[in-house]
Amino acid sequence: MSSTPKIFQQELSEYTYPLSRGTFLRILALAAANGVIIWLLALAFDRMMLTPVFCSSADQVSMCVNSAAWSSYIALVLVGIMMVPLLIMFGVKRPLVVVIAATVALWGTNLWTSGLWTTSILWTIAASTLVYLAVIWINRIRGNAAAILFVAIFVLLARVVLSL
Repeated sequence: MSSTPKIFQQELSEYTYPLSRGTFLRILALAAANGVIIWLLALAFDRMMLTPVFCSSADQVSMCVNSAAWSSYIALVLVGIMMVPLLIMFGVKRPLVVVIAATVALWGTNLWTSGLWTTSILWTIAASTLVYLAVIWINRIRGNAAAILFVAIFVLLARVVLSL
């Protein structure tokens, strides 16, 4: 019996694109780094840009209250834009679909940035890693319509689970 799981054995299929073990591990590391960068950018935007600009006067109270949410939305979009060329380099099919789906699924993770910083960064890394890996794994389907349909179903389920 082989120590390599059957999930990484290179069997050609007419229904899915192959994904090698090395590519999977590189994407795993990239997704974990993605979570760290999202968390750090959201914190930086909140503390260094949005809070000083919008919380200095009483006119922008609603923006001041939601500055953590806005900063995480900005961080998600910026990191998503940076992920597209990296996913292309790793040979991921339909990288724009992957990034849009992961961004929609992770929309609202700003709620985890309050509280202890260690737990919030760990939850952000875990959610980002799991969402990106799952979307890339589902996106291996060869048919464009089927891949987009299954990715959309996953995004809906991920939104429900991450909102609990």
